[in-house]
Amino acid sequence: MTKKQPEQELSSFQEAVKGVKPIQNDRIDLYAHPENTRPFKDQTHYDETAQLSLSDERECIAVTGEEFLFFAQSGLQLKAQKELRQGKIIIDDHLDLHGLTINEARETLLEFINFSQKQQIRCIRLVHGKGYRSNTQKPILKNKINSWLRQHPSILAFSSAQPKDGGTGALYIIIKKM
Repeated sequence: MTKKQPEQELSSFQEAVKGVKPIQNDRIDLYAHPENTRPFKDQTHYDETAQLSLSDERECIAVTGEEFLFFAQSGLQLKAQKELRQGKIIIDDHLDLHGLTINEARETLLEFINFSQKQQIRCIRLVHGKGYRSNTQKPILKNKINSWLRQHPSILAFSSAQPKDGGTGALYIIIKKM
């Protein structure tokens, strides 16, 4: 095998990359939310009308992006609560709310919980983010979701996810059976 001269290597390289456009941004936009990429498994039985409304009037204590969230209705077994916190319950479906407005997030969350309950899905993962792009010092969507889920009668429990599933920017949610 013969060794190429530096000039030959340069010309070979230039020939190989001819027509290639340089990347303008090397970062992935984690907050993009394409309209048609909802992870709902089957939308054929999907009812768009949400019968329940979640109030913004009932606020919980504000949390930071790194704070761990946990809520469980009374009566949920301690073993189930522990498994939820540890991420040992099987996730049946997921929803990512990155990039949505408060009203879009509330409507989408209600639709997804309603859909999940009709499909007899027991545990979902909800990605809300940590609020790093928020203009305020506190994550807006994380705090709203914390309040909304505590109000929803179909939510048995929720817990911040394990780091591999989104950490404090995501939740595991257990939904009541219909």
